[in-house]
Amino acid sequence: MGKAALQWTEDMLALLGREKDAVLAQRWGTTAKTVNLKRNALGIPAFGHFRWSAEALALLGQASDAEVAAQLGLSKASVVAKRRELGIAPASGRGAGFAWTAEAVALLGTASDAKVAEQLGLSRLTVYNARMARGIAAASRGAGKVSSSRADTP
Repeated sequence: MGKAALQWTEDMLALLGREKDAVLAQRWGTTAKTVNLKRNALGIPAFGHFRWSAEALALLGQASDAEVAAQLGLSKASVVAKRRELGIAPASGRGAGFAWTAEAVALLGTASDAKVAEQLGLSRLTVYNARMARGIAAASRGAGKVSSSRADTP
């Protein structure tokens, strides 16, 4: 004999797309597939899925991918993928690239790539690539950290 069909309540339906299907399935004693099918039948996007509105699409290619990503709360990779999918050229001019000034280059290798990236408003990978292209060694472990030892301690 088969398993009884899940009786969907209004409260259950209201949670679809607000949490992962697997989490809801476990809570309700069913399979993620059952939850997925119901959510899809109702046209509810999966939890964490970004719906590209006309306004969001209009931003592509108008500002740097990083700026668009920050504005929409997405990863830069998601923005790049969508822009390329639609055949939209990247933004050019101000903000589209990073000008490596002498001051910015001087930061490379002084702290972790992640810390330098945060300071410059870039991705860690961009800083890593810039450092490698210039033959600059990575910062030693602990570089940029405040030491907890005191020199005046006997």
